[in-house]
Amino acid sequence: MSVGFWEGKRHSIADLLAVFFLPLGANLAASLLLKLFPLGETALRFNATYQGCLLFAAFAWYRQGGKSGVREERSFPWRCFAGTLCLYLLLMLLLDRSGFAMSDRLYRSGAGALRSLGGRAARATLMIYALCGAVAEEFLFRGVSERGLDVFLRRPWQLACGSAFLFALYHGNLTQGLLAFPLGLAFSRLKARGGIRASVAAHLSINLLALFL
Repeated sequence: MSVGFWEGKRHSIADLLAVFFLPLGANLAASLLLKLFPLGETALRFNATYQGCLLFAAFAWYRQGGKSGVREERSFPWRCFAGTLCLYLLLMLLLDRSGFAMSDRLYRSGAGALRSLGGRAARATLMIYALCGAVAEEFLFRGVSERGLDVFLRRPWQLACGSAFLFALYHGNLTQGLLAFPLGLAFSRLKARGGIRASVAAHLSINLLALFL
């Protein structure tokens, strides 16, 4: 085997390890910040801080690979973008009507905490959480993880399934996992057609929609 092949393997393994350890590191950093500078022990503020740290770390890691994809020459895939938003609304309708979402204890506790929030400060924090989370997750899962999986999974559908599976695991509960897997496939398709800006735009739009549903 050539030196370049093994070098590529090492970079890919490093990318995949980053997908697991960047969120862990960001979580620990957020915990430390909250202990040093008391900002109110709420799950939302904790998550907003965590997502901000993760956004910075994921973007920096993605950029160091040399293929940031920030500047895109391809046209924006508007039909695929609209289809992704429709898929999200359909999935939410099905989960809500079936009663499955409210039978998931982990999902229900998180959703209840968000609904109990009020005031301008909480809404502003929620917006930061939604926006930072969307961008960070796209750099991490459609950027870093797909770059890492590319050496091991050559077919586009395998890459999409692999990154979508990691994306679903990341959410930590069954309801959001069931949402995240098909949406992850759609985000991968968007990235393939219009670059990471397209998947970021769709993820941002979905997170903002979730605030009002």
